[in-house]
Amino acid sequence: MTIGTGCRQPYTTDSLFNISAMSYGAISKPAVRALSKGAAKAGCWVNTGEGGLSPWHLESDADLVFQIGTAKYGVRDAQGTLSDDKLREVAAHPQVRMFELKLSQGAKPGKGGLLPGKKVTDEIASIRGIPVHVDSVSPNRHPEINSVDDLLDSVSRIREVTGKPVGFKTVIGAWGWLDELCDTIRRRGIDSAPDFITIDSADGGTGAAPTSLMDYVGLPLGESLPLVIDKLDAHGLKERIKVIASGKLITPSGVAWALCVGADFVVSARGFMLALGCIQAMQCNRDTCPTGITTHNPRLQKGLNPEHKSERVANYLRNMVHEVGLIAHSCGVREPRELRRFHARLVLENGQSRPLSDIYGPDAAQRPAVRVAVH
Repeated sequence: MTIGTGCRQPYTTDSLFNISAMSYGAISKPAVRALSKGAAKAGCWVNTGEGGLSPWHLESDADLVFQIGTAKYGVRDAQGTLSDDKLREVAAHPQVRMFELKLSQGAKPGKGGLLPGKKVTDEIASIRGIPVHVDSVSPNRHPEINSVDDLLDSVSRIREVTGKPVGFKTVIGAWGWLDELCDTIRRRGIDSAPDFITIDSADGGTGAAPTSLMDYVGLPLGESLPLVIDKLDAHGLKERIKVIASGKLITPSGVAWALCVGADFVVSARGFMLALGCIQAMQCNRDTCPTGITTHNPRLQKGLNPEHKSERVANYLRNMVHEVGLIAHSCGVREPRELRRFHARLVLENGQSRPLSDIYGPDAAQRPAVRVAVH
């Protein structure tokens, strides 16, 4: 599948399941090394997260998606605004295949972030372009983006400067702006469209996220993903804009469900964190992670061997792709992206089930070939 067919450097990949955004700084050097090495072994991309591009992302030669957060880490000038020169520097690395503009994330939709000063080492400060040992605050929004036109202007600017596919990541809350987005793209021309949209689920989150935001803000993927797919279909934009599903999709049934609904790719952070050895100690923001994943304490990092953990990462990916393929073949299709909504049923808590097509749109007349249990 090719993303960004109109770009100077489009990205073509057969990768189905990929590593979602986790920043160097929020996670440790051995964690980044293990993820990158595992991705290179198994053939998927790694999203850098909003913390910039580190040498540990590049050393394995894995495909990378560079995420631009609200603080513009790694591509910011002295005033903290987006720098075209820094964008060109990042895009010059052949491993960087796409750019993702992060509007919001499932862990804390509508809220910025804080990297504690004790995590801002000399190296991390250099990568991000921020002062060392000082708390670093990410705003809760991009100050320069106040409308759909502003968003498309930003996407177009980054794509023109880098020559590579550009999309954005968001958690869906109110959805009226989706029609405005599609109408504006039609008015401005199809070339103004983002090359992809990453839909993050409101039921994501880490130990660094406020519980109230994890529990109550934004729509879960079960509602938001089909909503976005149907909006793009209605406006004739689904072929132009690829959709990436993110948020607690860590089992074959979850990934198969997302493909049935209409996603082109699936990304996961939680699944790969567990592959690294995460025990969900909920100490992500305290620099005391006992497994070495989210700490810069050398003593604690000793428990995370990048070579060993990279094999676990690669095995998780390979087995996921195999199992999703097994489900797809049992439905009578040649590969997972041929799954459609009539291939799945939603299993309710009372044990009854309903076709996804009844809930999410067309193809209701087709008979499901297999029941995919998605709670």
